[in-house]
Amino acid sequence: MRTVLRLLGTRYGIALVLVVIVLAVVGFGRTIFDSRTDGPPNDALGPTVAPVETTPDPFSSVGDDSVDDEPGSVAPSLSKDAPDATTVATRFANAWLRKPGQSGDQWRAGLKPHASAELMTELAETDPNDVPASAITGPVAMENFGQDVTARFPADGGTIVLELQIVNGRWQVTGLDWEAA
Repeated sequence: MRTVLRLLGTRYGIALVLVVIVLAVVGFGRTIFDSRTDGPPNDALGPTVAPVETTPDPFSSVGDDSVDDEPGSVAPSLSKDAPDATTVATRFANAWLRKPGQSGDQWRAGLKPHASAELMTELAETDPNDVPASAITGPVAMENFGQDVTARFPADGGTIVLELQIVNGRWQVTGLDWEAA
């Protein structure tokens, strides 16, 4: 018995124990996955799924024709002189930044022209001194999803993420998120 324990304590013994453990895990895995009857034997981890393209290719003539096939659905439209989504997002983001000495009422007054009523209700009790960013550090990245737009502004310490929708004929910020760096 002492000889066996002495052998197991050497590097050869440890290697032997590891080989036995790996073989046991592989054998157990094969028994579990080979007992499946709903797929071919080589399909142990499930079918391979091709990645789904989330943004349409602007140069592709195949795919979505941009026509809404649902009869009762009408896309909202912009008023004649309404600013575009990028302008609204930029104005809101600049107004949202922390500015020393600015009161809560002044801060909310700067946000109100560009925000939905629901978002303003959510921000009613927010202290502008708790805003984690004081400067935008790079260009905005816009993601267009048709009637919804997401604007991402790099800022000191993270990223400001704004959700925009057309409300009453103009773009408004309907959602606000902060992604810390």
